[in-house]
Amino acid sequence: MTPMTSRSVPLPGALLPVALATVLAACSASPAAVPAAVPAVEGQQIRFAADSRQLKVLRSEAAVAAAAGQLQLPARMAWDDTRTSYLRAPLSGQVAQLAAVPGQAVKAGQVLAWIASPEYGQIQAEGARGAAELRQATQELARVRELHAAGVASGRELDEAQTALAASRAEQARSQALMRGFGNGQHIDQRLPLRAPIDGVLVERNLSPGMSVGADSEKPLVVVSDPAHLWLLVDVPEHLAGRIHAGQPVQVTDATGATVQTRLEHVADYVDPETRVIQARAQIDNSARRFKAGQYLHAQLEWSMGEGVSVPADSVLLIDDQRVVFVEEAAGRFRRRDVQAEDIGNGRAWISHGVQPGEKVVVDGGLLLQQLLAQAPSPAAAGHGNTQAAR
Repeated sequence: MTPMTSRSVPLPGALLPVALATVLAACSASPAAVPAAVPAVEGQQIRFAADSRQLKVLRSEAAVAAAAGQLQLPARMAWDDTRTSYLRAPLSGQVAQLAAVPGQAVKAGQVLAWIASPEYGQIQAEGARGAAELRQATQELARVRELHAAGVASGRELDEAQTALAASRAEQARSQALMRGFGNGQHIDQRLPLRAPIDGVLVERNLSPGMSVGADSEKPLVVVSDPAHLWLLVDVPEHLAGRIHAGQPVQVTDATGATVQTRLEHVADYVDPETRVIQARAQIDNSARRFKAGQYLHAQLEWSMGEGVSVPADSVLLIDDQRVVFVEEAAGRFRRRDVQAEDIGNGRAWISHGVQPGEKVVVDGGLLLQQLLAQAPSPAAAGHGNTQAAR
């Protein structure tokens, strides 16, 4: 900023006395010429003069008695895992054909997509080869038994034929179980079906023709679920861990403003090491399709807090790891108090002791009061200064 420069402008002689009188009057009436009253600090108490301009930046609000409160916590909707299946390709290959579309109702066992997989073709070939080996082992055992009965084949040869048949049966049983699990072992065509394991709705499909897939895919290729039933997952801060329990009422609001009420079914027994929250779960009846999986919203929980007061969260300050509030004891008189406070959402905090219902706490200007306390001289320093002045 360029400093302002002053220059004198000559005035007509007749106006000079009038102008001089005006300037002197303005200087005598300037607020800067009146020294501001210094607040008096005694221990944790601060007193302001009635005409102190600093009082204009202070705003107080009365504490409200609260034995119960309502928490507003972040939450999200998720698929109900008891009604959901996340499908991935069991073998590597390429998507050859899509057989169902998102939003389509499907039945357990229904093919959702076909995957061209050379690995599956090899399994099919092994199954066919195993069946042929089993037939050969069965015929060989029958031949050796006839020869053994005629005295031509030894007992050792009979035992070896029986062992070979048992091994062929075991290998064939393994191949058949594997192909039954994949669902298409009638002939060798390398076509691996991706089937729905449960009844539901194809709610998500991450497939396209020609797409390469594999068993190591992190994201599921297909999700089958029941969108009429969702889970509400609530993130509970760890300092509230002891206050949240299964069976507690919880409610959420949809996009239209309508409220859905339910109860918590489960509260986790551990704190997430990264987010430092505990996850609580409730089930939501979503028959009207008012919510979507993955949707973020806020959940409101009612909880019993015991005796205490509710105050604006902005009135609670953290000073040297101690939560404090400034209470307006009288007009222009404030006192700092140490309290135990918890954030209960909606811009409110709950204080268990230290503030009585009806007492007014400073909402705006608390940092100013704390600064005045911090800058006040200690009693020892003040006494030493008085002694020096007396001398």
